[in-house]
Amino acid sequence: MKNLAYQQKAVTELVDKTIRLLNLGGERNKLVFEATTGAGKTVMACQMLAGLMDELRERGDSRYQEVAFIWFAPRKLHLQSYEKLKYAFDETRTLRPVMFDELDQNEGIRPGEILFVNWESVNKETNVMVREGDCSLSLYEITDRTKEEFGLPIVAIIDEEHMFWSKTADKSAAVLDKINPAVEIRISATPKTSNPKEKVTVYRQDVIAAEMIKKEVVLNPEIELNFSDELELNANLIKAALEKRNQIAEAYKALGSNINPLLLIQLPNDTKETMTADDTAIAEQVKQYLEVMNGITTANHRLAIWLSGEKENLTDLEKPDNMTEVLLFKEAIALGWDCPRAAVLLIFRKLQSDQFTIQTVGRIMRMPEQKHYPKELLNIGYVFTDIAKDKIQIVTADAGYILNNTLTAHRREKLTNVCLPASYSERPNVERNYLGPDFKKVLYDEATHFWNFEHGAMLFSLEELAKLDNDYEEGNLPDSDELQINENRKRVANSLRLDVKNINVEIPQDVHFQNEEQTISVDTIKYARKATEIDRVFMAYISTKGHQFESKGRADKIASYLLEIIADFFGIFDTDAKKVVLYHQNRPKFDRIIDSALEKYLRKRNAAKKISEASREFKKYNWEVPEERIYDSENNHIEEAGNHALIPFVQLNHASNPEKNFVAYLEENKEYIDWWYKNGDKGKQHYAIEYSQSEGGAKSLFYVDFVVRMKNGHVYLFDTKSADSDLLAPEKHNALLEYIKDNSTAETPLAGGVIIQKDANWLYSPLPIENTTDTLNWNCFYPQNA
Repeated sequence: MKNLAYQQKAVTELVDKTIRLLNLGGERNKLVFEATTGAGKTVMACQMLAGLMDELRERGDSRYQEVAFIWFAPRKLHLQSYEKLKYAFDETRTLRPVMFDELDQNEGIRPGEILFVNWESVNKETNVMVREGDCSLSLYEITDRTKEEFGLPIVAIIDEEHMFWSKTADKSAAVLDKINPAVEIRISATPKTSNPKEKVTVYRQDVIAAEMIKKEVVLNPEIELNFSDELELNANLIKAALEKRNQIAEAYKALGSNINPLLLIQLPNDTKETMTADDTAIAEQVKQYLEVMNGITTANHRLAIWLSGEKENLTDLEKPDNMTEVLLFKEAIALGWDCPRAAVLLIFRKLQSDQFTIQTVGRIMRMPEQKHYPKELLNIGYVFTDIAKDKIQIVTADAGYILNNTLTAHRREKLTNVCLPASYSERPNVERNYLGPDFKKVLYDEATHFWNFEHGAMLFSLEELAKLDNDYEEGNLPDSDELQINENRKRVANSLRLDVKNINVEIPQDVHFQNEEQTISVDTIKYARKATEIDRVFMAYISTKGHQFESKGRADKIASYLLEIIADFFGIFDTDAKKVVLYHQNRPKFDRIIDSALEKYLRKRNAAKKISEASREFKKYNWEVPEERIYDSENNHIEEAGNHALIPFVQLNHASNPEKNFVAYLEENKEYIDWWYKNGDKGKQHYAIEYSQSEGGAKSLFYVDFVVRMKNGHVYLFDTKSADSDLLAPEKHNALLEYIKDNSTAETPLAGGVIIQKDANWLYSPLPIENTTDTLNWNCFYPQNA
C-alpha cells in the first residue's frame, strides 16, 4: 500500500477532532469525513480507529482512555468493511471487528471492538437486533450496558453517510437517538449532514496528484454516429463504448500490463431494483448486439450480468486480468463495489433525464495500479450516454433510486397518543383530477380552433382519403376542387410541416469534466432516430403533459386522442403521425394545442367540482398520530428535531417562517412538552375540523398546523400565522375555539387557536377574534405554565 501524504494528514485530523469532540462531553457530536471516490476512505477510517486507540491511551488531555465502536453501513456494505478491517487487523490485533452474533453480550461492546451493523437490520422495531428477547439482548440493551456499566463512550461510524437520508435509512435516525453515541463520524464522498461540529476533507486534486484516481472524465469522446446503417442510437453507443474499451486494452498491452479493462453498461435507472419492461428490452438489445456483432456472451465468460434475478460470471470480476470484458448492471450493483480495472461506462438514461451520479461515474475513476501511465488514454475515465440535453447535471445520487421519491417517518416508540374528533370528505368521481373520455372533444375542439378549420371540411375529400399515401412534397398539399378544403390546406401549410422524414436527437459530444457535483453546458451532435425508437420518444413527450391530472392512464389517453385527430385532420397515421408531432418546428404548435386543451378541461372539471363541494357532507372519525407517514422527497427534507411525534421530523422545503420559528420554539421547550406534531394540509389521513368561510356559507375543512401534547397531559391545537397573512384566519380561529369547547375533557383538556409571533412571544386569543392584527388581549403561550 502506498504511503500517501493526504491520507496521513486526514488520519491525523480525524484522530485529533474525534478526541476534541469526546472531550466536549454530551452526545451525538457529529464529525463529517468527506473524501472523493477512490481516495481510500475505508483505509483512512481503519488507520484512524487504530490511531485513536493509541492516542487516547498516550495523551494526557483526553477525557477517556478507551472507547467502543459501532460501524453502520447501508445494504451489504458493512460486510465488505468488516472483511477489509478484519484483514487489516489480523496481525496487529489492535482492534477487533465483530458481527452482532460474535459479541459477548453480557460484556457489551468491549474497548477496541468494532461492531458492524447494517441500517436495514435496525431500522424497524421488529428486527431481531433491536427487539427485546428472552434469550438475547437487543442492540439498545448492549449499548446501554456498554455506556452505563462499563463506562465506555460509543463512537459511531456512519459509512456512505449520504445513504442515511434514503428511503430505508431515514428511520435509522431513531436508532441513533436511542444509542446516543458520544461521537458520530459520518463518511461519504457527498455528505448531507448540515452544521457538523467538525469536518475533515480530502480534496480531489490531492488524490489525482497522488495518482490514485484518473485525471478527468470525458463524455461521448469523439463519437461518430453511423447514419448509413439502420443501427439505433443504443446500438451506436454500445459500438462506440466497446471500441473505446478495445483501444484501452491495446494500450495496456503495448505497455506490457496485464490489465483487462472492463466496460460497464448501466440500464435506465428508476425507483425499483427489479427489471421494468424498458430495462428488459434494452438488456436484450445489449446482449444481442454483443453476441452477434462481437461474439461476447456469458457462455464464453466475456459478458457478466448483475441484474435482479440474473447474475452471471461475477466471481473474481474485480481481478485485473479477469477475462470478462463487459458488465451489464442496474443501480442495484453492490454499494462500494471496487473494481479498479473498470475503464468505460455506458449509461442508458430515461428519456427525460439530464443527470447521472458521482457514485456511478466513480466506478471508473480508480487507477488499477495506483499510478498514472505515459499514455494519457489510460489516465482518463470514459462515459457514453444517450442523455439528450444541452446541459447535464452531475449529482450526488439518483434521486429516484436512492430516495424512491419518498421519505418515511415512524411514530416514536411508546408515544402517549391522543384521540381527537376530526372530519374528512370522500371525493366523488366528479371531484377527482383525472382525464375522462370527454377530454377527447375538448382536444378536438382546441385543434379545430387553432387552425381555424370549418367544421365538416378538413383537409381531404373522402375520395382523397381513400388513396392517400402520405407522400407530400415539402409540406405542400395538392389542389382540391373543394374551396373550403383548399383554404384549410393553406392555413396548415403556413404553420405545420407534414412531410417529416427524420426526427433528430442531439446528444453531448466530447465533454470534459471532473466527477463532482455540477451542471455542465455541452456541445451536441445530431442523430436521426430510427423508426423503432419513435414510439418511445413520442410517449416520453406525451408523458410531460397533463401533470395537473392523475397519472393513471393519462399519457395513453392524450396520445390516442391526439393521433386520432391527426388521422382525421391530415390523413397521417401511426409512426408518420408521431414524426409530425415530434418535429422540432411542429412541436410548439402541438404544445399549445395540448396545453390549452388540458387547461380548459381542468377549468371544466373545477367548475363541476365546486358544484359538488357546495353540497358535500363531511364524515367524522377519531384522529390519532399516525404510525407511519410518507412524504414526497422532492418537496420535503429531513430536519433536526428531537421531540417530534414522528421520527425523523420531515419539513416542507418551503415551510413558512412562522412554522419554522414555532418548531424552534417547541424544541427549545421540550422539557415541558411530551411531543409535538406538524400536521399535513390536505387528505383524509390528516387532522382537520370543519369551518364556514362566511356567515351561513358552505363548510370547508381546516387543517390545524400543530398538535402539542404537554407533559401534564394538556393538548394545544395551534395554527401558525403572521398578522393579516390569511383573510380566513378569524373564521378558522373561531371554529377552532368552538371545537375546543365541545371536545375538551378532564382527561384531555384542549386549548389553542391561531398563534402569532411577536418578538420573543407567541400569542393566541382565548376569545373569538375579528382580525389577526389586534392582539392586545391575547394570551402568551409559555410551555412551562401550560
